[in-house]
Amino acid sequence: MAKVLVFDGIDENALAPLKRAGLEIVSNPQATSEDFASDDEVIGIILMMYPVDGAVMDRFPNLKVIARHGVGYDNVDLQAASQRGIAVTNTPGANAGAVAETAITLMLMAGRLFEASHDSITDKKLADYMVGKSGQQVSGKIVGILGFGHIGQEIAKLLTGFGVHVLAYARHDHDVPNGRMADLDEIFQQADFVVSALPATPSTTGLIDQKAFDRMKSSTVVVNVGRGPVIDETAMIASLKSGKIAAAGLDVVDQEPISPDNELLSLPNAFVLPHVAAHSKEADFEVAKTAAKNVLAVFEGKPAEDQVND
Repeated sequence: MAKVLVFDGIDENALAPLKRAGLEIVSNPQATSEDFASDDEVIGIILMMYPVDGAVMDRFPNLKVIARHGVGYDNVDLQAASQRGIAVTNTPGANAGAVAETAITLMLMAGRLFEASHDSITDKKLADYMVGKSGQQVSGKIVGILGFGHIGQEIAKLLTGFGVHVLAYARHDHDVPNGRMADLDEIFQQADFVVSALPATPSTTGLIDQKAFDRMKSSTVVVNVGRGPVIDETAMIASLKSGKIAAAGLDVVDQEPISPDNELLSLPNAFVLPHVAAHSKEADFEVAKTAAKNVLAVFEGKPAEDQVND
């Protein structure tokens, strides 16, 4: 029987169409190489974050599709997949609402220094740090959004009620109802909040570097719900410690999962989440449903709607 590898915890309700098509679902943590043991019957993988290169693909001679459970696909070797005739798909827009809500949360948590305020109740050191500090509101501010696809546009939509002016940066021009398109220099110099929803690519890696931080206002709050490598983490830590920028709200970091000794976790003006922006009950179902739809299309010999490789 043809099999589809999935990860433990995937919303099984979304996999019903695959089961009806006669596919066997095989679930494991997708955490180690052993979770991707050779199997001639595997035709599809619904993949979380485990890196899949040509060597892993070769363990499955009948593999037809790798469906990323999410938008980013930087953990899949696209060239190797294309060389083997394997379709790689993602789930654009399926979790945009969840990620956008998290971006707004990070803007508020970091901008208002809420975590430090909370911890100062029992931590004398933080209580001393918070003396004279009250953070800043989102309302009425200039918000720079880097990456204006499904997620970036949803962030702008949710910000409408805050009366902000959005400066959006993207490869292509878009209509920005509550603002306009802008270049990076303008965003770095003018934005009170810089929000990245960018993927990690050769052109975006290290995009927010020390030069970018040096252009920002000392009151700027940097938020990242895209990919960690977009920000030069060393430069960001130095800028947070020196007061070059006011705060950072991060769902992603350069090396994941984040290490407990990552200095960001000890900075009072950094609010860090363990890459959970895309996860809500609703988003997890929509993403799994979209990934399953792509697997089923390839299994049935049809084009996958969300294929990202040639």
